[in-house]
Amino acid sequence: MAHSPHGWWSILIGITLLCAIGSSRANKPCTASSSIGDLVLLGSSFQVFCTYQASCRASTSMHIDKKKIHKILRYNSTTIFLNVTNISKNTTYTCLCEGEPEPCGLDIDTGYPPDLPENVTCVQKGQFGEVMCTWRRGRETHLTTTSVLWVRAVFGNSTAGSVSYPGSGSRSDPGLVSANFPISGSVQTEYSIWASSSNKLGSAVSTTLNFTLDHIVQPLPPVVSQVECWSLGCNVRVEGAQGAQLLEVQQRTAQGPGPWILHPHTAGSVWNQSIVSLQPYTKYEFQARVRLSHRRGIWSDWSQPVSNWTQEEAPAKALDVWYTTSNSPNNSITLHWKRLSHTEARGKIRVYKVIVHDTLAGKSERNTSMNHISGLSCSRCDVTVYALNSRGSSPPAHVTIPLRAAQPPQNVMCRNHSNHSVTISWRRPVTAGAARGTWDGAVSGYLLEWFPVGRQVEKLRWKRLGPNETHTVIRDNIKPFECYEGAVYALYEQAVGRAQFEDFYTLELVPSAGPSVHQPVVEGDKVTVSWSEVPLEHRRGCVINYTIYVENSERKDVGNYVRSASERSFTIRGLPPDYYQLWMTASTASGQGPRAGLSFFIKPQSLLPDSWLYTMILVGITSFSMFFVLLCLYQVSSLRRRVSTLVHCLMPDIVPDPANSKWAKECAKEKGELTLHLYLSESSVSEEEEPDTVEVQELPEGSWSSWNPAQRTDISGTPEDAIHPSLHLLFMPQQIPATDPSTTAYFQSSYLKSFSQESGSSGQTHDSQGTDMTVDYISTHVLEGREEKEEEGLDVMGFFSCPQNPLSPFMNPLVSFGGKLTLDAVRIDCSEFLD
Repeated sequence: MAHSPHGWWSILIGITLLCAIGSSRANKPCTASSSIGDLVLLGSSFQVFCTYQASCRASTSMHIDKKKIHKILRYNSTTIFLNVTNISKNTTYTCLCEGEPEPCGLDIDTGYPPDLPENVTCVQKGQFGEVMCTWRRGRETHLTTTSVLWVRAVFGNSTAGSVSYPGSGSRSDPGLVSANFPISGSVQTEYSIWASSSNKLGSAVSTTLNFTLDHIVQPLPPVVSQVECWSLGCNVRVEGAQGAQLLEVQQRTAQGPGPWILHPHTAGSVWNQSIVSLQPYTKYEFQARVRLSHRRGIWSDWSQPVSNWTQEEAPAKALDVWYTTSNSPNNSITLHWKRLSHTEARGKIRVYKVIVHDTLAGKSERNTSMNHISGLSCSRCDVTVYALNSRGSSPPAHVTIPLRAAQPPQNVMCRNHSNHSVTISWRRPVTAGAARGTWDGAVSGYLLEWFPVGRQVEKLRWKRLGPNETHTVIRDNIKPFECYEGAVYALYEQAVGRAQFEDFYTLELVPSAGPSVHQPVVEGDKVTVSWSEVPLEHRRGCVINYTIYVENSERKDVGNYVRSASERSFTIRGLPPDYYQLWMTASTASGQGPRAGLSFFIKPQSLLPDSWLYTMILVGITSFSMFFVLLCLYQVSSLRRRVSTLVHCLMPDIVPDPANSKWAKECAKEKGELTLHLYLSESSVSEEEEPDTVEVQELPEGSWSSWNPAQRTDISGTPEDAIHPSLHLLFMPQQIPATDPSTTAYFQSSYLKSFSQESGSSGQTHDSQGTDMTVDYISTHVLEGREEKEEEGLDVMGFFSCPQNPLSPFMNPLVSFGGKLTLDAVRIDCSEFLD
C-alpha cells in the first residue's frame, strides 16, 4: 500500500509527541495517590500520599484546592501524606517540590450511590394513547446517574424480552422521573414494569409493577359546558366524557379562594350534576372529572374551572346598631351600624332605611348608602334600621335614643400583649342602687366600643358581649403605633351605664415629629405659646405630655415646662428683655420625640409703656406746650387787650351801668372839669408818653333844652360820616343846670371828639365850636388810624370777628334820644375793635 509524503510526516510527528509526553511523565518529580481511589463516598475518611523522586531533595509541600497545608506527616524519606476526615465535596490535592516547575496532583470525586426508585405508576392517556410511567428516584447522588424504565409484556403463554426506555427528569420536580412506551397488544395484555438507576458508586432497581391496560386507562378530562345557579345551588353540565360512566364535581368559593369540596356522583345522567346547599349571592368555581367504570380505568384529570354567581335572597340577619353623642351644644347624635357579612347580607345591600319616631317631632324616614347617619337631634327617639337588597329587607334593628343613665361597669382596665392584642377587663356594676329605688333590672349584656383618639365618628368599632362576660381580647380592627380610647357599657332593658377608658395601644415608639408651634404672642415680660397636635401619622402611640424648652441669647436654659397632652397653649411670665429660642417635644411612654421650635424677642419695657401711661404722658406734654405758648403770647400787651376785648364781646348780653364806673362817680362829685384819659392804641400812645386828656365841662341847667339832633354838625368841620363809629361813649348828666345864653351859644353840650392818628396831634384837645347843634356822644375816631395799621401790617387781630348777636349791646348803632337820655340807653358797638 502506498503512502503519500504528507502521511508519513503526520505519523512521524505523532510518534514524536507521544514519546515526548511519555518522557515528561517519566521525568515528573512526584506522584499523588489516595488510599481508596479517586471516587469516594461523601463523608468518607482516607489518606492522600505525595511521593517525590530522588532528585527532589529540597523542601516539599502539599496543597488542597491551592491552599497550602502545614500539618502534613512523613511516611518515609520520599513520601509525605495527609489524613482526610469526613470529606464533603469534590477536592483537588496538589504535591509540590521546590525548584520544580511542574507539580503533581489528584482529583477526588465524591457522591452517593442511587436510591431505590419508588412509587412507580403507569397511566394510559386516553384509550388509544401511549403508556406513561413515573417514579421517584430518591436523593441527589452528586454524580452522573442514569434512570431506565424496563418493560416486559406477557402475551398469553409467551413472554417477550425486556425492553428499556430511558427516563427523564421533570423541571418542576427534580426528584420525579418519567418514561413513555407504546402499546403492543390488546387491553388484556399484562405488563411488568420496573425502574433502575446507576452511577459509578452503584445501582438500584425498583419493585415490579404488574397491570393490564384496563387498570391504567385514564380518560381525557371533560369540559364543563354550562353552570346554571339559583339562590341555594347550581346545576353543572359536562361534555366529552368518552364513554365514561362515573362523574365527580368539586366546587369552592371564588372569594379567597376557599377549599375544594367534592360532590360524588349520584344517580342520573353522567352529563349532568346538581350541587345544592350553596350560599346566596356567592361566586363559585366548579371542576369535573370522569371514569370509565368502577372496575375499569382511573379518574381523569380535573377539567378547567368554570365560575358563576348564585342568586340573591333577602338579608337573613338584623343590623347591629349603636349610637354616639357629640359634645356640641345641641347634643347631635350619630347613629352607627355594622355592615352585614357576605353570608348575612345574601345579596348586594343597595340602601339602608332609617325610621325615626320622635316623641315631639313625629315620624321621619331617611335612606342612605353609608353605615351611619349624623345630625340626629331628639329628646326621645325610637329608631328602626333596615338593610335592603334586590330581594327584600333584613329583620328590623331597634334602638332607643338616648338611653337612660344607669349603673356603669367598675374598674375598667387595659392590658397590652406582645402579640399586638389588648385585653379589656371590668367588674360588674354595683347593686346598691336597688336599695335606693334606682335599680334598672339585671344586666342584659355589655358593649365595648373603641376608636382612634379624635376619630370616633369615622373609626368607631364595638363588640357585644354576654351578661356573664367581664373581659374580652381585641385582636381585629386595631393597629400598632396608634392610640385608642373607648368605653364599656352595661346594657339594661331601657338604660345603659358607661365607663370610659383611654390611651391604650398594641405597640408604641417615640413620636417621629414634634408639635406644630405657632408664633408666640409677646406682651411685656410674658409670652404665650400655642401649638397644634402632632399629626396622626407621626404620633406612633399615645402622647402623654408636651415639654417646652426656652433658651436665651447666651444659650442658657431659662426653663423647661411640661404640659399635659390635652393643653394647647401656655403663658411664660417674668422673662427679661432678650432674644429667645423656644422648642417643643411630644412624649409617649417610650420617650420624647424630635424638637420643633422657633425664636422670639422681648423688648425692653421703656420701649413698650402701658397704654394709659403713654396717654397721660402725651396729654401732659401737650398741655404744657399749649400753656407755654399762651403764656408767651400773653406777654404782648396789644394782643392781650384785643383778646380781652374779644372775650368781653363774647360775654352774654348784660349791659353794664356806666353810672357805676369810677369815671362817672368822679364826674358827679366834682361837677366841674374832668380829665378823661383815653388810650387809643399802642401805635398812637406809648407807655412812656403822656396820655391824652379831654376836658369835660359841665353845662348849666337848661343848656340841653335847645339841643337839636337833626342840626348836629362837627365843630371842627368834619363831615358826620367821617366820624368813626367804633366807639360812642355817651355821658348824660343827671341834671343840667341853667346858664346864660352866651354859654349856651358857645357850648350847649360837652363831648370828646375822636383823635385821628393821621393828624399827628393825638395829644391835643379839640373843643366843639358849633352853636346851633348839640352832640350827644363822645366819639373815638380810629378809622384813619386803622387804614394805616392795615398798610403797616399791624392789624394782628384782624382775623377775629365779633359774632352777629342781635342781643349783644355792642352790635347796635348809636341812636339819638329825644328828651332825657339815661345810662340804660347806652349802646357800644365793638365790631371796629376787632378790625
